[in-house]
Amino acid sequence: MTRRTFLGRLSIIFLTSLAGLGIYSATGLFPRPPKKIFIRKKDLEGKKLVIKDSFFLSFQKGKLLALSRTCPHLGCKVTYDPHRKLFVCPCHQSRFTLTGKYLSGPAKKDLQALTIKKTEGGYILEIPA
Repeated sequence: MTRRTFLGRLSIIFLTSLAGLGIYSATGLFPRPPKKIFIRKKDLEGKKLVIKDSFFLSFQKGKLLALSRTCPHLGCKVTYDPHRKLFVCPCHQSRFTLTGKYLSGPAKKDLQALTIKKTEGGYILEIPA
C-alpha cells in the first residue's frame, strides 16, 4: 500500500466518521442540559403573576408555579389576557387557565410545567433546552 492510498483511505474514514457524528448529535441523542435561571425572592414579593420572555410564574394555592410560554400546538409565545384571566396563544387562539390547563383551541395539551426549586435566596428555574 502506498502512502497516497493510505492517506486517501484514512481521509475517507475520518470524513465518514465526522458525518456520522453530525447525524448522531442532530438526532437528539446528546441531550443538552436545561437552562437554569435564578429568581430572587424579593423580585416576587407582592406579585401574583410574573411574565418573562420564556416563562410565567404564578402563585396558585400558596405555591409557586412555573409554566413555559411555548404553545404546545406550533410553538408560538403565549400571552396573558388580564380581562379574561387566561393565557392565550396569539397565533391560533388556544386558551389555557392560570395553572396551564388546556381550555380550547388547536393545542389539545396543557402548557408545560417547568421545574422550580426553592433555594435560600430565591428559586432556581430549569428550562429544557
